[in-house]
Amino acid sequence: MPGLRMPGLLSPWRGQVGYSCIREIFVDGSGCKKRNAPEPFFVRWPGTRILTRTRARKTRKTRKHEIQNSKLKIQHSMKTSPAAIKNPTWSVGDVHGQYSYRNPHADLYLYLSQWSDMESYLNVGYSRPGQYHLHVNTHLRLINRLADGLLDLHARGPHTGDRRLLDIASGRGGAAIHARRRYGLHVTGVDITPYNAWRATQNARDRQVWPNVRFSMGNSLRLPLPAASFPLVWSIESPAHFPDKPVFLREAARVLKPGGAFTFADLLVVEEVAAASEENRQIYADFLRVWDVPYLESFDSYRRAIAEAGLELRRAEIVTRCNLDILNRDCAIFLWLSKWPWLYRTYARYLKWRTGANLDNVYEHVLASHRALRLGMIDYGLFWAVKPNST
Repeated sequence: MPGLRMPGLLSPWRGQVGYSCIREIFVDGSGCKKRNAPEPFFVRWPGTRILTRTRARKTRKTRKHEIQNSKLKIQHSMKTSPAAIKNPTWSVGDVHGQYSYRNPHADLYLYLSQWSDMESYLNVGYSRPGQYHLHVNTHLRLINRLADGLLDLHARGPHTGDRRLLDIASGRGGAAIHARRRYGLHVTGVDITPYNAWRATQNARDRQVWPNVRFSMGNSLRLPLPAASFPLVWSIESPAHFPDKPVFLREAARVLKPGGAFTFADLLVVEEVAAASEENRQIYADFLRVWDVPYLESFDSYRRAIAEAGLELRRAEIVTRCNLDILNRDCAIFLWLSKWPWLYRTYARYLKWRTGANLDNVYEHVLASHRALRLGMIDYGLFWAVKPNST
């Protein structure tokens, strides 16, 4: 008869009495102790769950498969989504490649998926001092900050009874789903990447918010929507990838109802730092390359573009210390740990097995980001605006 394993002191199946240590004891079918078994206070007590060796082996194997399958949500999506057919190749600057896992730069998201839900949220988040940053809550804090300001403007406008929100470049739907669950909004998301639109729809169905939250493919610079069709519009961190930000702002103003509210978050370039020297210009170019971003607007250029789009800027903030400064610190820690060759090689093998990511690609991404962030070259801005009422 196969041996039996009794749970230790820290086991979820423990009773009111336990062992003198947190080790485990194996007994054979007759109840005799094995030679190498630790000495317990009690061999068995009523109600204790005992596992056979075979079952214990299966439990360990199941746990191993659970760890391996943690990456299958991504990998299965990669194989079955429309993006697998529509985007078989990638090129630098191609946002489809990065967000469809066809681009080596996407390995950063696989790496971060160990701590956060990168299949739902793609923003860098928002954390005040003392708040843990590498967690899904950091994404929700950024969404809440934008949504609270947006709904405050909405409450002062003429469309208080209309709670429809347009999410421009909606990514994988996490922000739209949260807007529905927390604020009760009816959300329409538009994204140009087939994988994102497909993944967001699956997330909405899985979390039972569909059809109140819907997603479709569309170009953010040529929205397939009529003019003045939404009282609320937002875009969270996606404008960085747009090749023409002023066109995006004009499109947002076009689909926004008069009196409607608009908010967005985006990365910003500090021009005097980025253009200070040839070395800085190269660092800035490397930052854009690893993030597949064509260019970045500055804080002042965005303010001018908002006014030129026919919107009234009501509030703007630079919150770099609440996200990018934290990201820069984490990048520095990552790079310091990477100096140890044995640790780097060991973790590279683990990461490949755990998520399928190539640590060399992650290192390149982190290094380019850290070089730009430590110079104060990149800021992070939040903007809230309204569309004036027609006269």
